[in-house]
Amino acid sequence: MNRNIAAVSFFAGLLIFVSAQAQERQKPTSKVEAASSCKEFTPPPKQAAGKNIGVEECRIVSEEVVFNIKGQRVQRLELRIGGTLEGWAAKEGPRTNYFTDGPDIVFTQSGNTSRRFKGIAKYEGATGHGVSLFFPENQAHWNGKLFVTAHGAGAYGAVGTLLPRDPNADFNALTNVNKYVGLMVDKGYAVAHTMRSSQRVGGDVSLTLEDGTTPAKLNLSSHAGFILGLTKITENILRAKLGRNPQRTYFYGFSAGGFLGRLIQYHPGFNRDDDGSPVFDGFLLDDAGGGMWLPVLMKDGKDALFIQDEDKKRFVKQIDISHQLYAGETNDYIQKKRENAKILKQKGLASNHRMYEVKGVSHFDAGQVSLPELVFQGLDLGGLLDSLIDSLDQWVEGGKEPPLTRSDLLELGAGNPAIALPEIACPLGVYHIFPAALGKGRRAGQETGFAAFDGVGLEPLDGRGEFVDMNGNGVRDRRETVDQAWTRLGLLTSGEKFTRSKYISCVSSTAAKLAGAGLLPSKLVAYYVKKATASKVGEGDR
Repeated sequence: MNRNIAAVSFFAGLLIFVSAQAQERQKPTSKVEAASSCKEFTPPPKQAAGKNIGVEECRIVSEEVVFNIKGQRVQRLELRIGGTLEGWAAKEGPRTNYFTDGPDIVFTQSGNTSRRFKGIAKYEGATGHGVSLFFPENQAHWNGKLFVTAHGAGAYGAVGTLLPRDPNADFNALTNVNKYVGLMVDKGYAVAHTMRSSQRVGGDVSLTLEDGTTPAKLNLSSHAGFILGLTKITENILRAKLGRNPQRTYFYGFSAGGFLGRLIQYHPGFNRDDDGSPVFDGFLLDDAGGGMWLPVLMKDGKDALFIQDEDKKRFVKQIDISHQLYAGETNDYIQKKRENAKILKQKGLASNHRMYEVKGVSHFDAGQVSLPELVFQGLDLGGLLDSLIDSLDQWVEGGKEPPLTRSDLLELGAGNPAIALPEIACPLGVYHIFPAALGKGRRAGQETGFAAFDGVGLEPLDGRGEFVDMNGNGVRDRRETVDQAWTRLGLLTSGEKFTRSKYISCVSSTAAKLAGAGLLPSKLVAYYVKKATASKVGEGDR
């Protein structure tokens, strides 16, 4: 490995480690009961089965000042919230650890046809349910809008300490370390990062069902009402602190947070405020878990969702980002992601929906890798998210349409193939799932390793012991050189040599095209060119 690349890789890994350990300004209070109350901002309870249902406690466990990229002061409040919710559970079959208010989507699409039991769940702030809320101290620094974010599977995916960002940099890397919250804060948004019990197995939410039984504790991975309640609390706080309601509220969800966003968007009545207006004006959904949920709601054996014109009118702008390498345990996740887009298109909703497949990335990008040495074996999607946050807002606010759907499925892409970032369009190797360092566990299929076109030895084995088919011919053979790979891919003509200038030109051209299409910030063109130049690739050639 080039020494410069090794040094940068080490620094990036160290930065992630240090940022995860540090805390800004004040140390958060550890005990919820010792914190100050925010109960005044909670909505009134509702009646169900003769009981009050709603928020029972709201505590501010820490309050500190952080800074956006311009150096402006931003308040960070850590809220821990407890209360009760209505919903349904199933005692047998798939998703029995889910407590949901959308059983006809969640259980039906999971293949669970067993009896559903209505019940009341109790969640607690002490276990971690709540919100990390960021908003500018000075109202003049607020763009007047709110992003509500939802993490993926695994309980209480926290924001962590915000990585430092350089206002003069062409690109601030690894923004997904903080689940893109820092990126949103830097654009002037108030951000409410929600935290919930969303374990893949089990949960920590207690439950009493209508038949009087109290099953094992469940999770709130797909409970729309929980997130909608936290959103209302957030809006009430912003009105009190900044003097007005958000003029727009957007939703960002990753993985299980992505299919939660789809549940809110698709299920009749969920994305509706008391006055009938949408709670969320737009959805940015990042690799929705398993490609779910689909825009289908079966009633009496027929799909009743988005069939009538009146029902279609409630569908707000939605952007889906689909990571192409993430196939999941069932090896069909990309097919389901495409199926979601196909159904929306068939139902006449394509004008309000975009789907962008991204080549060369599995579920987690470079900002969410599990080992420091894998930082530079994964793609950084921060630039794409930076652009799509802006695209969603401009689409909602002024009707400026984002780029057309990008997919390698002709039916969807219509000649606009999946997004190939410069690392993919001008490859020096192949990104593949199951990096050797992670073995063959579930997480390994969600991250990537990198196999270089070095012309040395056989194609490598991945963490499962299977060979990485770098040239796609189905045979384990010798690794190609960059010259051979680029000739095969049509980037060089037969007999043409790979050179440093050709590499930089390819990277520059690819980045410029993506920026021109609105899929990368314009500043990233300079970043990619500088990165290509600094890599010393093809050094000695002209």
